This record gives sequence, C-alpha cells and structure tokens, in this order.
Amino acid sequence: MSTSASSASFSTRVDRRARAMDDDAREVNEDGTDASARALVDSLKSHAFDGSAYTPTGAFQPTRVDDAKAQIMRFLEYKPRTRRELYDKLVDDKGYDPMDANEALDAIQRCGAQSDAAYAEAFARYKWRQSKWSAWRVRGALRQKGVSDADIDVGFETIFAANGAMKVNLYEDEEEDEDDDDDDDDDADLERLRARELLQSARAQFHRNKRGDFQARINRLIAWLQRRGHGGQVIRDIVTVMKRERDERSEDDDDDFALRFED
Repeated sequence: MSTSASSASFSTRVDRRARAMDDDAREVNEDGTDASARALVDSLKSHAFDGSAYTPTGAFQPTRVDDAKAQIMRFLEYKPRTRRELYDKLVDDKGYDPMDANEALDAIQRCGAQSDAAYAEAFARYKWRQSKWSAWRVRGALRQKGVSDADIDVGFETIFAANGAMKVNLYEDEEEDEDDDDDDDDDADLERLRARELLQSARAQFHRNKRGDFQARINRLIAWLQRRGHGGQVIRDIVTVMKRERDERSEDDDDDFALRFED
C-alpha cells in the first residue's frame, strides 16, 4: 500500500472517530444529563487518587466561647438580663467555665447586644410607669441584679432627676401655667414632672380607697408610698396636699348648703 493511501485511510478513521465523539457529546439522557459528562463523573468516582487522606484540623469548629455566645443570645431572646444574671445562667445552669463565660459576655457587650446601662434605663422606666417606684428603690433592685452604680447613673439620666431628687409642688394647680426661670434646666423640669406624676398617682390611689375615715385612708396612702421607697418629705408634702384638698371640698360643700338654705 502506498504512503498516500495509508495517510488517507488514517485520516478517514480520525474523522469517523471525531464524528462519533461529537454524537456522544450531543446525546442527552432522559433525565437531562449530558452523556459525556455522566461518563466523566463515573470515571472520577472510580478513580483512586494518589496522596494522603484529608484529616480535619478543627480550625473551623465552634469553641466553647462561641457556644456560650449563642447561649447568651438565646437567653436575651427570652427576656432582657443583666450581665451578672447571664453569667450566673451560663456558669451555674449550663456549666460553662467562668473564663469562657466572661469572654463571651465581653464579646456580646462589645457588639452592643447587651448593656447594663440600657437595662437600668428600661427597668427604671418600667417600675416608675407601672408602680411609681422611687429612684432609691429602683437602685436597690438593680444592685441586687449586679448592675454597677456607674451604669445605674447612666440609665437614670432620662428617668429621674439628679440623685433621684423630687419635691412635690404644694400649689401645683396655682402655678402650673406660670413661667419659671428654670424652664431651660432639664434636670429641674424632670424633677417637677416626676413629682407631678407621683402626686397624680397618689391622689388616684387615695380616692380609689373608700374604706374607713379620712385618717385611715391617709394611713393607707402613706403605707403605699413607703412600699415604693419614697422619703419622708415627699410623703408629708403629698399628705399636706390631700388635707388641703379635703378642706377645700368641705368649704365648697358648706357654700353649696348655704346657697340652698338661702333659696
């Protein structure tokens, strides 16, 4: 056979093989998978690769600190807590190492997910709004929860006047609309606002309880104020207002009787 004939025969076989491969590449299985791709995957599955097997290093495994962080977030999702409450829950209830617990708490506080100052503000606002607790009593409750005085002071800034000061205005109705030189003093405004709110609540509490004579009702009002931590001067001022209002009502009743008698 001549050299040219051999070359032509080889070229024909190559072309025929190429067309067959093209046909295989275009063939698609019923499930939509390319046949040639499926064959490649099958061959890779059965191929034995050289080299040592992969050994996990644990570099991306969560640590106990990571677990503690996740646990803290679950605690906070249930309800707000102070740092000490979270620490006690981690160490005493969940068995975390104290160092891991503190490290996790530091990370949680750095990202702003927990703050004792914010907790103090929310706690003080709730206790004042719902029960009219004094600043002194709120501070005592927060200390029991492990909140520092520095964080308490920050939390109290929008709730109570400085040092929890409060002076009840004995003539609130007479001076309510008058201008005051301290209008620009936010702390003085806050003190007046809290004193006015306390007086309104005390007045409502006094009129709500109708049992007994006037003095018995006053005694129950005093006990109500004492349970909320209010001091002697605040209580005396509120009692003075109650007595003055009683006398004013008595005078009004006498005037009404006199007018009916004259008619």
